Amino acid sequence: MGLSGTVLKWFKSYVENREYFVSIGSCTSDRTKMTCGVPQGSILGPLLFNLYMLPLAQIIRNNNISYHNYADDTQIYISLSIDEYGPTDLLITCLKQIHDWMCRNFLQLNTKENEVIVFGTKEERIKVSAHLESLLLEPKSQARN
Repeated sequence: MGLSGTVLKWFKSYVENREYFVSIGSCTSDRTKMTCGVPQGSILGPLLFNLYMLPLAQIIRNNNISYHNYADDTQIYISLSIDEYGPTDLLITCLKQIHDWMCRNFLQLNTKENEVIVFGTKEERIKVSAHLESLLLEPKSQARN
């Protein structure tokens, strides 16, 4: 990120030696040291999360795929010409690289929330959907945004 000196020390002091506990009603757990992550609900949480996630954008860009981020949601887009399926291979490669990066960085991809939707004529949607299914991606007729 290019942070150094006082700024880096400030961020480091913010995340080091933190503890957490769980409280339900009058019951409180023992305190435990945080080994990773950002204090939830903290003022710097969104900024630190965005910094942490910057490599994800680079992975997507390296695969020549368009994307959009909002909070902790990422949407990726590919465009296909008629009978052109090369971008779907890039999509699969990109998804694998995202999965690998997330595993290395203490994150988990929620596969239950992954959605694929295909736009185009009915004939083209059927062809593209069949190709995607062969790559173990199940297109849906609608997706949440």
